[in-house]
Amino acid sequence: MILTLTLNPSVDISYPLTALKLDDVNRVQEVSKTAGGKGLNVTRVLAQVGEPVLASGFIGGELGQFTAKKLD
Repeated sequence: MILTLTLNPSVDISYPLTALKLDDVNRVQEVSKTAGGKGLNVTRVLAQVGEPVLASGFIGGELGQFTAKKLD
């Protein structure tokens, strides 16, 4: 089992585009928000390649609630 430690979690926000228009306005259809930070990103990749992994760290407040919800 690999234990990761995330001392500074974040919210990663992505704006996916179907095409990038130069010198024009680019509009997105949806916004993607995920729990992030180096430790959580490493945890996610390890889980994807089949390694047993456990994420740990400190969470609290609104960011903590968001992170806990996204990791469940």
